[in-house]
Amino acid sequence: MLEEHISTKMILNWAKMLIFIIFFENMKEWNSHSSDNVTVPSIIKLRALDMWRLEMMWSMNQTEIQRNQMYEIQVGRSKNMDIIDKINVSRFSLEAEFSVHTLVWISQLPLNCVDHSVRIRHISDASPSSSWSSWKTNNGVVNMAHGEIRMYPNGQVLKEGSTVFFCCVYSKDVQVTSMFFGNTAYKVINISPQQRISQLSRSLKYKPHSVPPEKPQDIRCDTKDMRFVSCSWKSGRAPNLGGSRKSKYTLLIRDSKAVSCSLFRSHPESCSFRVIPEQTTYNITLLVTNSLGEEKESYIFNIIDRVFPVPEHVEVTASVLEAVVVLQLNGSFKGLSLICQIALEPGGTIQELQQNGSDSVQLYTFRLKLLQPSTRYSTRGRCAVQGNDWGRWTLSRPFVTEPLVTVDLWRRIRDHPNRTVTLLWHTVNTGSKSDIEVYEVCVSHRDPPKSVCTNFKQTKVDLTVDVHVCDITVRAVTQIGLSVPSHITIPSAYTGGMLKEKRIMGNPEGFQLLWSKDSATTCDYTIEWCMLESALSCTIKWRKVPANQTSLSLKTGDFKMGVRYTFTVYGCNVEGHRPHEKQIGYLKEQKPNKYPTLDPNPSVTWSSINLKWSFNEEDPTHPGFITGYMITVQRDSNSGSNLSFYPIVDPHIKSFTFSDVQEDQPYKFHLAACTSVGCGPETSRTFRTGKNYYLLSAKIFIPLMVLVGCCFCLCSYRKMLIPEEAFGFLHIKSLDLDEDLYEASEKIRTLRIEECNWCDVEISDTQTTMAEKTWLTSAEDPSCSFISPNVGISSSLMVPYQLTADMWDRTATSLNNFTYVSTVQQVLPAEMFKTIDEEGMKQEPDNSGFTSDYVTSAAI
Repeated sequence: MLEEHISTKMILNWAKMLIFIIFFENMKEWNSHSSDNVTVPSIIKLRALDMWRLEMMWSMNQTEIQRNQMYEIQVGRSKNMDIIDKINVSRFSLEAEFSVHTLVWISQLPLNCVDHSVRIRHISDASPSSSWSSWKTNNGVVNMAHGEIRMYPNGQVLKEGSTVFFCCVYSKDVQVTSMFFGNTAYKVINISPQQRISQLSRSLKYKPHSVPPEKPQDIRCDTKDMRFVSCSWKSGRAPNLGGSRKSKYTLLIRDSKAVSCSLFRSHPESCSFRVIPEQTTYNITLLVTNSLGEEKESYIFNIIDRVFPVPEHVEVTASVLEAVVVLQLNGSFKGLSLICQIALEPGGTIQELQQNGSDSVQLYTFRLKLLQPSTRYSTRGRCAVQGNDWGRWTLSRPFVTEPLVTVDLWRRIRDHPNRTVTLLWHTVNTGSKSDIEVYEVCVSHRDPPKSVCTNFKQTKVDLTVDVHVCDITVRAVTQIGLSVPSHITIPSAYTGGMLKEKRIMGNPEGFQLLWSKDSATTCDYTIEWCMLESALSCTIKWRKVPANQTSLSLKTGDFKMGVRYTFTVYGCNVEGHRPHEKQIGYLKEQKPNKYPTLDPNPSVTWSSINLKWSFNEEDPTHPGFITGYMITVQRDSNSGSNLSFYPIVDPHIKSFTFSDVQEDQPYKFHLAACTSVGCGPETSRTFRTGKNYYLLSAKIFIPLMVLVGCCFCLCSYRKMLIPEEAFGFLHIKSLDLDEDLYEASEKIRTLRIEECNWCDVEISDTQTTMAEKTWLTSAEDPSCSFISPNVGISSSLMVPYQLTADMWDRTATSLNNFTYVSTVQQVLPAEMFKTIDEEGMKQEPDNSGFTSDYVTSAAI
């Protein structure tokens, strides 16, 4: 019975086991079919972010919308896929068919030591889990060289006291049996044929203070100008980290963007950001991060309570017994009530000054009185908003009050005939006990070094120096001691070119001088000019300004209108003063007061008059700049109405050609020099144009040419007009008419063809006396002589005698004749001819002097 019972029980157990196996297989198959209906996640990317962090990225195609999705992730190590970590993560899925998720896994073993693989599946409480994805592997170190060994981690900063695994990776031909850290041996664990690891626990003491950042303490924010807010804090123990691993600070401002803080050695724990307009309450968070962790701290404040103004500049202008202190405050303090104060040392004097704030630069001016001359003081200032604490003090500004006597020194240099320096100075005396006894002048030469001092009582001294640089010092000797020395350097002989003059013009307030900046000037500028006291002398004036100033205003003072002033700007450096610019000008120009000089012998023709004059337009005594000349031409010297004006706009042109003239006419010229105000006195001269002889010659020559042409034409036709037979009976063969007789006959029109009675002519060559000579007379009128009382004597053999007009009128109607007189002897006294005096009375000439050998006449 017992055996049967046992046998029956075993059968039942086996039956139950068989049923369970069948049920399990059915469930497995059912689960397999169910899981096949769930989408398998796909690993998109697997990469090492650094030696410890492994980033995985996967995607999931989903058929239905699921807000929260659960995933199971397995991490395997080595090629055997030894599971070293399992992770369940939840990810929020968007309403899309395709979702991408990421996860960063931190390894205890450096990722360089061995291969790490990842796979993932989707799990859910409401449905079966999906199948596992394929493995995705991040490889460790591969391709080791022959005999190569590497140790990891390498070049990493680890948290102090942390536990870390070290691994040794080597090639196949290397055997590793033990590992040491320092002098301590550690147990070696094999993870593969070529990897060994060893664990170190809380023993990393070689990098002290390699810790995460501590929480910032005592955060404090304030502003000094209401434009930028500056925050400071205490960071506690500073991590011993550098480079990219050092701590980084970021200010997170609510309702604004984050501000990255750059730390400087001068302010290692501070950060600034711009004030947000119209915001008074600020909520900030200071975030500190490094490679080992991060910390943060918050701070809330009202900016009005945190305004602590600080003056930017403290300027001091000291005199002998007083000083003016100016605090310059720059910021946006509109709507705030400010108060500033200064402190004076020694003495401990404190002054306060209150005024309303503004958005521009504000100046707070304090006057310190009852100071001692030639004494060193220092002052500083601070400001505050009414109701707040004081801002910090400025740095102390030292200053020295001026002495009772100051010497303002200048010089003039002449290089010819010898190099002479004229020292000029004037003093400022502010004390009753500072009567000046003498002036000590010291001249120091540099090469070779030597110094000579001499006392003078006057304020002008001429010194002879060489061409090298020398230093001169002048100081006043008073009853209470010496004044502060005044120093000037005489430069070496200057061989530079002439300065170009720049013209300027004053105004009712004076002169405003402007000049270009000289990069070589380091100490100051000196402006020199001359105040004219008379035509022969002037007083040298000068003014000194700092090297950063390129302008100077000179009040009207002693400047006079109509006087030219020359301002020379000198630039100072260690080698002395060199001329930089020259400016000339007038406070106000006047009309010229000098006459131009006209050339008394201009070039005058019948068609033009070329004027020339002389005038020194550059004469510095002119009451204005000469801009040109005005020429006035008066055509009628007796009347000034017919005037012409000709301006000359170039003062260097000193000639003018006037061509609008007529021949043989007088013209009066007025010449005056002009400035921008007007023209000065006139110089006047009258010139007459010449006659046009060319025109006169043309008037004579043209008719003469016409006459010659006519005569030439008549000569060609003379046989046609006068036949030779008409004169054949005269039997005059040896006598020809010469040109003078012909021309004379033509002029008196004696050659006319008329019907007339002829007579025989007998020619006699016998010598006769004057008594034997018989004058030819008219047969009809014996009283009428054929010989003109007015005889023209010619050098030719035959000379024509011309009849006077009154005799011709009596005989022309009945007589035409030719009269010839021999001129063997040409001395014919005029008394032998009948003449007419100025009153028209006839005079009978005396014929006793007539010496002609013969007279030949032809008469009707």
